[in-house]
Amino acid sequence: MRSRSESPAATTLRWARRAALLALALPTVSCAAVDPMDGEQPDGLAEAVGVDAQALTFPIDPRKSLVVTDTDIVSAFTLKDVLQKLVDQADVPGLTPLQVFRQMFDTYRKAGEGLALGPHCDDVVLSNPPPPTQGIFTESFDGSINGFPVICSRAVGQEATTDPFAGPPGESLYMATTLVNRFDLADPLGSDCGEHRIVFARRGGHAQTNGGMRNFIIFESRLPNPTPSLGREGCRDVVEFWHGLSDPAKSVGERTAELLDFYFEGLPGFSPVIHIDRFSAGGGQIRVNDFLRPPPFAQDDWALREFKLSYDCSAGPCQLLVVPQHVDDNPSALLFDPASTDPRAASFQSWFVDSAVEALASSGDINRFDYPTLVPASFAAGEALLITEQNNYRNAVGSGPSAFRTAIQQKLTAVGSPLSPDQLLARAQSISCSGCHLVKSQGSGANSDVGLSSPIPDNTFLFTHTSEETEAIPGEPGRTRFKISNLLAEEFIPFREQVMSDFLVGNPVLGFERSGLWTSTQAPLSLVTGWVTEGIRSLRIGTPNAWSQIKGAPFSTAGMTPVGSKLSLDFFTSAIQPNPSWVGTLVVLISVPSAGIHNQFVGSAGLTPLPRNAFSPVTFTLAAPTVAALNASPSDVSITLELNVNVGSGPYFVDNLRFTN
Repeated sequence: MRSRSESPAATTLRWARRAALLALALPTVSCAAVDPMDGEQPDGLAEAVGVDAQALTFPIDPRKSLVVTDTDIVSAFTLKDVLQKLVDQADVPGLTPLQVFRQMFDTYRKAGEGLALGPHCDDVVLSNPPPPTQGIFTESFDGSINGFPVICSRAVGQEATTDPFAGPPGESLYMATTLVNRFDLADPLGSDCGEHRIVFARRGGHAQTNGGMRNFIIFESRLPNPTPSLGREGCRDVVEFWHGLSDPAKSVGERTAELLDFYFEGLPGFSPVIHIDRFSAGGGQIRVNDFLRPPPFAQDDWALREFKLSYDCSAGPCQLLVVPQHVDDNPSALLFDPASTDPRAASFQSWFVDSAVEALASSGDINRFDYPTLVPASFAAGEALLITEQNNYRNAVGSGPSAFRTAIQQKLTAVGSPLSPDQLLARAQSISCSGCHLVKSQGSGANSDVGLSSPIPDNTFLFTHTSEETEAIPGEPGRTRFKISNLLAEEFIPFREQVMSDFLVGNPVLGFERSGLWTSTQAPLSLVTGWVTEGIRSLRIGTPNAWSQIKGAPFSTAGMTPVGSKLSLDFFTSAIQPNPSWVGTLVVLISVPSAGIHNQFVGSAGLTPLPRNAFSPVTFTLAAPTVAALNASPSDVSITLELNVNVGSGPYFVDNLRFTN
């Protein structure tokens, strides 16, 4: 569900994405699941805490600020302009956008078939490829990427002989269908401001009338944060830009001009989205979502491949190439096979149990399914293939007893998760490329059982989340937009909207969004992205001691007024309880030194009645003088939590501290 690249400031953080929503590469999740903060000091504290939480002046319109498919707007974006921008930045004499396009698709062909413009799919041939009738693969494989087999050649390689810039009614023309704001994938530590994307669809393809001629190219640009010391706060101008597109006073022309500037010129102080560095190592990627079957070629299975730009001036004239690479965060299904002879299988299965199981189990929201770090590159598949056949993790593990299945169950039990190994594997499957495309596996409904209270809904588009088909824009006669799937509209966009809203109006102390703002000398603390109810992170509290005090940094209530008489928080009670008859208590204290209030007792809540392995709202009543002091907008408010529990229980999670009325 996401697409992520390693950030330069934190190599354990990816990207996102995890590819989530790679049905036209519209991922949903992506950020590292754990951010250790023990011993960290608040950096940029004044800037982070001084942001006032205020109501939005106008609501976020998801179809203007998150997923833009308005045909009047996206028609201003052309594939030729994107490639020309990259060519101009590379400054390679004689290089043209058409050459870049053809060279990229030439990589799908064998050297003997190709144009000799760059790498080809048979440059590295496996000495022992999977037999076509055994194991989880059914095709013959004549090439490899990252040491894993890939289909070579693929029919989509014939695009290297076409003109993608031809005007209508040319079928080979690529048209922009979608502009995507993925701020929800922003590095929690602030090295980047998320991914911002353009989806191009082949004009001649259509799911209903010409499915064999469909093809999509997705430019996924990870935008650097120019002031990473401020954390995600350094991205505020980017988020406010996207929010500003929802302003009802702006015309279509104004929104189009602003988006063109953002993508091709950049906001003041920020790189443009379309920049050669954004699609090279660590900065983002280009993806091809391949359905193309030009006659007389036989039917290939769907595949998704990932590319990076290679810009090299070390040996003579500069050269710009589009080079296929492994698909980030998409482990090869071969590695899940307990009987695999691949030398990487044992280390992958050990990594999966030790590092991935707890992270995948630690969420009650499909949008937050994620690995704890970027999946090690050595495990990443060369291309993403169909979940129903080649890329089914559950089928690869098998239903019979194995040491791998047993180890997964033991880890789930150790962390107090009620999930079964099959549900856990289904979660891993759901954030693979094919799992995001085909959310429910045809003929195997169990793949949709990811351990949530409600099953994953069927996707009305079956295998994509955007479409080449248009629809009328409600309330705007004569205007159209490209359609999006029900899952994108109903499951994924609301989550992204909430993340954006929480950032714009939230407080990093109360939302547990910033490292170093909460400290304890008794309990190990970290910020995590799995169990979360607000924003993108929550506070994880380990319990090596029976009693722990957790102190928050000072913040201001300016912009929060009128402050209500209630203080609420969301508290996650672990299922691991040595003494289930008494879980413990949570005490809250508040200080406003400027008003003479020092560690004032707010209230105590018993944890025993709370449901296990879930968040529960806990509410306390503030004293009237305290409410009055808070409404004077002091800047020295702080909150302290005291947790009294059984040693060996937990961990516990806290999120979304708020004043309510």
